[in-house]
Amino acid sequence: MRGHTDGVSGVAFFNDGHRVVTGSRDKTLRIWNAQKKTLLGGPLQGHQESVFSVAVSPDDRRVASGGPDNTVIIWDVERKQILFKLVKHTGSVNCVCFSPEGKRLASGSNDGTAVIWDTKTGTVLTTLVHECFWVLSVAFSPDGLKLASGALDGIIRVFRTDDAELLLSFQAHENWVRGVVWSPDGQKLISVSWDKTVKFWNSSTGCQIGQPCTGHTDCIRSLAIASDGSFIATASDDKTVRLWSTKTYQQIGRPLKHPNKVLCVAISTNGALLASGTENENLYLCGTPSSGGMGRWDTRSSVPPPLPLHLTRLNLNRKYCRRLIQRLAFSLRRNDAQVRSFCPVLV
Repeated sequence: MRGHTDGVSGVAFFNDGHRVVTGSRDKTLRIWNAQKKTLLGGPLQGHQESVFSVAVSPDDRRVASGGPDNTVIIWDVERKQILFKLVKHTGSVNCVCFSPEGKRLASGSNDGTAVIWDTKTGTVLTTLVHECFWVLSVAFSPDGLKLASGALDGIIRVFRTDDAELLLSFQAHENWVRGVVWSPDGQKLISVSWDKTVKFWNSSTGCQIGQPCTGHTDCIRSLAIASDGSFIATASDDKTVRLWSTKTYQQIGRPLKHPNKVLCVAISTNGALLASGTENENLYLCGTPSSGGMGRWDTRSSVPPPLPLHLTRLNLNRKYCRRLIQRLAFSLRRNDAQVRSFCPVLV
């Protein structure tokens, strides 16, 4: 069985609990049978560059994806065809998520905007303008009336979705906010950052709840919350996935060690399975504590992976890095040194 040929950078469970979709730096999406541990059909091809993020609609009939080709694609799962290729962003699309009723899709981009789309027509409903580059995470509230976003500047913003009014904005982290989710009751926001911490917030006031969760030794890239809100999972460059209690804010069990940096993580609807993708071509599944087991399997190809192309992509020439740092510093009204401190990939 041959799977992806490069890093697995996005993962999401279908609500039926039997299937998983992954997005990869090899420019494709794959759908897997989580029970039989097999691929379901061929790759979904449509992106011109890497796939950064994937999401599944509540009815399991559609999948959305985004990446550095500046496009969002909505896929028909049954036909494995493109329904819409949505073009509005002028920068990489870092994140996508469906609204609770599935009629809308939100995307966040390096162009400093989050866009809300009509999933039936593919038209733009609302554009939420941020005061910085790089919207890195977006999440609809459980009632669908609000959208939370995390960005490069460490700020979490909460918008009203019907009129794009900014309801709340607060400095959540010292570094990039790589993930943000709502608690099922809508009372809390949870965020993760390149500053290696997990934090809990009152979603109405922006006040921090409790102390930050610490334990990761490198930047955190991804965050997922169980459907009952009892625990969260975080994925990190320290090559681990960690589980945390949302009641005690303490780590649950030992870290789940991986052989490579972990780029993404997802939790099945029933909370029994955990999926994670690494910077090579591997997808891992394991049981959660609620399932009574922590066994793990992977879909590693029998063919040795090629040279790590993702390293080449990050090996930007120095002149370009200096120009980008200067642009970011000007936009964020910070000096070059401050920008370098929260943009380590550019250093």
